Amino acid sequence: MIDNRPDAAAQAALAADVRRPVTFAFLDLASGPIRVTNAPYSFTFSGTGDEDLDGFTFEALDPRFVSVGPVKAREGGSDTLTLQLSGLTSVDDELMTDIGDRANYAGRDCRLWRAMLDPQNLTQIGTLWSYFTGYMSVPHIQGDRQNQTINLEVETYLAFFGQASNRTYLDQQLFDPGDRSAELAIAIANGASRRRT
Repeated sequence: MIDNRPDAAAQAALAADVRRPVTFAFLDLASGPIRVTNAPYSFTFSGTGDEDLDGFTFEALDPRFVSVGPVKAREGGSDTLTLQLSGLTSVDDELMTDIGDRANYAGRDCRLWRAMLDPQNLTQIGTLWSYFTGYMSVPHIQGDRQNQTINLEVETYLAFFGQASNRTYLDQQLFDPGDRSAELAIAIANGASRRRT
């Protein structure tokens, strides 16, 4: 079974002066899961005990065009994680259709794992470990015909279970005591025809 932290060999590699960490990403799209890595070659896993890994190949992508933002832990879970895909000068229509369809992403799983590679011969050191699991929101596409960037935000499960603040524009007076817009909006909604003082 995959652990949530690196084993002793991977910890030693993390402490070395020269490090080569790689990331493996699983995006559970409605149209079919995507498994990719920023390692220099594709990986196929077996015997990990994880159904999202075993028997599947994680395709190597050019790390110049793909980035995974930092995972920042805080009380109540991690901050929103951003995955970025850039340099899309020529992307097939099917992928762009998938990216543009909200139902393919919203609320679906994203999982990330890390591994350490030997900086010299690029072989794996130690075992793989899981370091982020969450659900995806709608991707944002920016750019023009020559260069595009796709930013995909991922929230942790704890954010999903967190309570809403229940704040609305009607609470504005809590922050600005002189603001009477909420009172006036309610009066207008109730059919008030003259200005109140």
